[in-house]
Amino acid sequence: MISTSTTLAPPLSPPSSDSDSDSSSHRHHHSDLSSTIFKSYLELSGDHHNQKHDLIKIQAFLTSSRSGALSCLICLERIRPSDPTWSCSSRCFAVFHLHCIQSWGVQSSNLAAVRAITRAATPNDSSLLWHCPKCRIEYSKSQIPKTYYCFCGKLPDPPHDPWVLPHSCGEICGRPLMYNCGHNCLLLCHPGPCPSCPKLVKSKCFCGAVEDVKRCGFKNFSCNGVCKKMLDCNTHRCNEICHEDDCPPCKAKGMFKCQCGKVEMKRECFDRVFRCENPCEKLLGCGRHKCEKGCHEGDCGDCPLQGKRTCPCGKKVYEGIACDVVVSVCGATCGKMLSCGFHRCPERCHRGPCIETCRVVITKSCRCGSYKKQVPCHQDMTCERKCQKLRDCGKHACKRRCCDGDCPPCSEMCDRKLRCRNHKCPAPCHRSDIVLSVFLSSNSPSLNGR
Repeated sequence: MISTSTTLAPPLSPPSSDSDSDSSSHRHHHSDLSSTIFKSYLELSGDHHNQKHDLIKIQAFLTSSRSGALSCLICLERIRPSDPTWSCSSRCFAVFHLHCIQSWGVQSSNLAAVRAITRAATPNDSSLLWHCPKCRIEYSKSQIPKTYYCFCGKLPDPPHDPWVLPHSCGEICGRPLMYNCGHNCLLLCHPGPCPSCPKLVKSKCFCGAVEDVKRCGFKNFSCNGVCKKMLDCNTHRCNEICHEDDCPPCKAKGMFKCQCGKVEMKRECFDRVFRCENPCEKLLGCGRHKCEKGCHEGDCGDCPLQGKRTCPCGKKVYEGIACDVVVSVCGATCGKMLSCGFHRCPERCHRGPCIETCRVVITKSCRCGSYKKQVPCHQDMTCERKCQKLRDCGKHACKRRCCDGDCPPCSEMCDRKLRCRNHKCPAPCHRSDIVLSVFLSSNSPSLNGR
């Protein structure tokens, strides 16, 4: 394997100077250095659009960090080089003030807890989620950041150095590269995503016909020849251009028989196994009865009436009876479980299904438990008592007849005046927002000193 690596270091920020001309020349010098390095790195990527897009994104992050143009999307203030920060490393890589994202995460988690309580659910850490303010990807409450780390996550509380990129440790990034190639990022600690792996490796095309030296991040390639892989039918080969993923289903057409062999029709090769609408009707092993299954492949099996047989209720066993002889009833009580799941069939041993309706008289309680009565087992029991329990709004009673305690949400209109004092709330009746504000104030931890 050829393993050529390229290390790209983010351009350093020059120290502050009292001379505007010196500072300007430094910025011009480092801007030229940045452009030269990225130009050489882009040449390595060839015509790969994704890698060029990643590099341009990294260059934009570096330029913004070096010039101090980064802004927090929560407070909309400029992020200074000495400010503790947090970046979304899952998708958008946006940078925020650490105390801003902590406050954002705590308030979002508390709101999720309030919503869970109003739904009578028990909140837990997995359900208390907060989202990145930019890309909206989900984080759990336990993932609210508590410590200021550098971009690569190795150094807590990175010191501010005018010669090192702000919020960076200045060491090799070392994060795993995209596409799980097994190599790590060779850039110095940097904001934004890591680029695709630039190492050279030997790789085969998708169909395996051509071997070539490719960049590791883009080692999977098409030779633009015919695939010629054997398809699932094990008869025909793929005629598509060398491609990624599995080959498409075989579309070759031919005459194929159904599973029982009665019907023959023209079908596509991938759909050659099918069942017709005719019953099988092949003779079973006994030679007297026919198979009652639908169209199927393979042996029909032995006659189910051969060997030991029982009466319809299953209490008496008969041996040595021919499969074409009807077994008589035993005369005992059936005793099979009825559909209610509590009582058994009281009739004599009989052929066919048991009675569907259980008529055993039992004492039942209504749903709310305030009334009892003797009724047949299959009959539901309700009373006329109206539930007086308050609904979730805390104002109106349920009023549902024979309520089992699970009262539905209030269907009345809120109709309270909004804070503008000019309009009324059009939402369904709900608890006052005072409850919500009290809950948040009692559950929000202090963020001072973070």
